[in-house]
Amino acid sequence: MLLSDQSLVRRLFIAALAVLAAFFAVYAAVSSDEYVLKLLYLSIALAVTAALTPQAFIAASALVFAVSTVRNTPVIQALPVEIYLSDAMVLLVVFRGALPRSRVPRNAVLAGAPIVFFALWGVIMAVAAIRGIDAGVPFASAIRSDLALFYWPLLYFGLARVLRERDLNVSLLWRDLASVAVGLAVWMFVARALNQPFEDVGLADVPTSDNSSVPRNFGFASAFIVYPALALVGIAGMAYGGGRRITWTFLAMVGIVATLMTLVRGEIFGLALGAIVILWLGPRVRTSARLRSAVQLGFTVAIFGAAFIAFNPTVGNAIVQRALPFTQQAGGARLNAEYRQQAVETGFRVAREHPGGLGVLDGGRLDAERIDRGYLAHSGVATLLLFGGWAALVSGLLAILALFHRSANVPAPTPWLHPAFVGVLTMLTAYTISAAGLAGDPWVVPLGALAVALRFNIRAAEASG
Repeated sequence: MLLSDQSLVRRLFIAALAVLAAFFAVYAAVSSDEYVLKLLYLSIALAVTAALTPQAFIAASALVFAVSTVRNTPVIQALPVEIYLSDAMVLLVVFRGALPRSRVPRNAVLAGAPIVFFALWGVIMAVAAIRGIDAGVPFASAIRSDLALFYWPLLYFGLARVLRERDLNVSLLWRDLASVAVGLAVWMFVARALNQPFEDVGLADVPTSDNSSVPRNFGFASAFIVYPALALVGIAGMAYGGGRRITWTFLAMVGIVATLMTLVRGEIFGLALGAIVILWLGPRVRTSARLRSAVQLGFTVAIFGAAFIAFNPTVGNAIVQRALPFTQQAGGARLNAEYRQQAVETGFRVAREHPGGLGVLDGGRLDAERIDRGYLAHSGVATLLLFGGWAALVSGLLAILALFHRSANVPAPTPWLHPAFVGVLTMLTAYTISAAGLAGDPWVVPLGALAVALRFNIRAAEASG
């Protein structure tokens, strides 16, 4: 009876949203009021959020975060804090998680060290925001600079509750997520083949050692971080997934090739580190399976590199130079690497001078402290040290290590899930050294939150799909 009542309430709620959307649609057709049109979009978004199956909603939310940089202007400007596309998707995730649904009981698998260290990090970053506002940073700037503080708990709350819905089909969830990731990679391949770049000066051209440059701004900028995650999941499946080896290998190859073609060193090196960690884990699995996977991956990367050098020497040489730092490097590439190193060194220098950090910084305070404004976007480590000092960095690292430890000690519903989780989170952590990453990128934090939610909330009975 309870399930029937909840189903009736859900249908009535969706119907009410549909009626509201129809009303706004009619009114928008006869009115030029911009706010009415936005209310129409909002009512449609809420109706779709409530109507989608849990697996379809999670895949759709992953897709929205991955394409969020296609719109660089706020979707809502009337509020004290401007709402961008990724912010709106976070609110929709929370909305879906708050809806009444029949769910499996909440587990306490993250109780203890993971929650304690994350709460400590959250308190430190909240204090940093208050300190920044007290020092003159506008409220909106403080919120946007400290974005990860809000994204992490909101996303985990919503995603975890969606994953605990009883009508979740885990097999379809894996299929939908894989389809989104592969689709994003394929679109990047097609855009490069058709020479249809996106507008982003920071990701446009990569200098090479022969005084030429290679464009890399194809696909979606916010989807770049999805490619190494796809590769690592495929590698984990190759080593520990048992059957469907062709499928796992295909996912790994698509992810590896796409990651190399982004020419983003932080992601390439993070992928390599994550792959090493994955192949090192799993003592219960035969060494031959991991060794075979490593050999296959090595041969595939070598063949791919040789093919690119043969058919497109400029791009092939750029991939080799970005993936192998000991090769001859372009002057611009060296300067870029040095700039990111300076960002990290500045963070450590400021932490030594101010162990508690400086609080949240905006452009004005960065200028007053004689700190380059670009450092925050080019290193999450620097961001944590500048905002919250040693305590912010250490508590954040301890939270990640606690997640690794908890994942190793909580039985996984399928053998590849734990290695994939550790590999992806390792990649994201390494990437955070050279980019805002887990400390502030609005398309990286959602991927990290999704990885944590999937690892600790997938039902054992269906996860083997």
